[in-house]
This record gives sequence, structure tokens and C-alpha cells, in this order.
Amino acid sequence: MPKAARSHNKSSSLSSSSSSPISRKLRAVTPEELESWSDSDASDSSYGDGLVEDLDDAYPYTFQAGDSVWIRTAGGNWHQGKVSGETTRKGPTRGREGLFYPVKFDGKIRKYFAPLNGEIKPDTPHTRRLLKEAGWV
Repeated sequence: MPKAARSHNKSSSLSSSSSSPISRKLRAVTPEELESWSDSDASDSSYGDGLVEDLDDAYPYTFQAGDSVWIRTAGGNWHQGKVSGETTRKGPTRGREGLFYPVKFDGKIRKYFAPLNGEIKPDTPHTRRLLKEAGWV
């Protein structure tokens, strides 16, 4: 079993892709809102250089349609996917309102994932290193 599955923490129960009893009414984001939106809070220094140290960490990152990403499903598994061109939405995340990106993975499956829930990461060498260290790739 990958280390990441063993260390899956309680915050994962707030994942947008889970069947959490918490109501998650996502709302469409207008182009104007999307252009001015930022998941990062300049006053929050806990994000440091923007690189996360753990796969479960929130990652204040703005994705674009077509971006290659890694997503964590409700079951705690990580899959490679692509941000689709469908409507980005906003809704409650672990700590505050954030963006939810539509991602297609495993062929045709499309679900919404939020960087502030730690369930979507950009496909970068840093993310792949974290996935490798956790036994996912």
C-alpha cells in the first residue's frame, strides 16, 4: 500500500470527490471572477515558495483548460488527468471559498477538484517526485 494511502488524513473527508454529508453547492464562476480570482492569500506565508511538502497539502494554484494535472480521488488514489474546458466552479474548501476545476481522467470520468483541498496538483517534476516518494508512480 503506498505511503500516501496510509497517511490519508481526516481533511480528505472534505474532498469534493467524496460522498461527504457536508453540502457542497458549487457555483459557476464568471469569466470576470475567474480572471480576478486568486486561491493564494498574499498575507498567508505558510505557502512559502508555492511548493507543497506533502501530497495532502493545499496548493494555491490557478489552472487553465488543457493543463496536465494529478488528482486524488475519494478513494485516496492519485491519477493523472487534464483540466477540461468546461466551467470552473467555486465553493467551500477546507478553509475558505475556492475554485474547483473540472478534470477528465481514466478515459472519460470528469469530476471537480479543488487545489485548496489538496486534491489537485500540477503535473510538474516536483509533484511527480512527491508521488514517487509516496509510491504512486
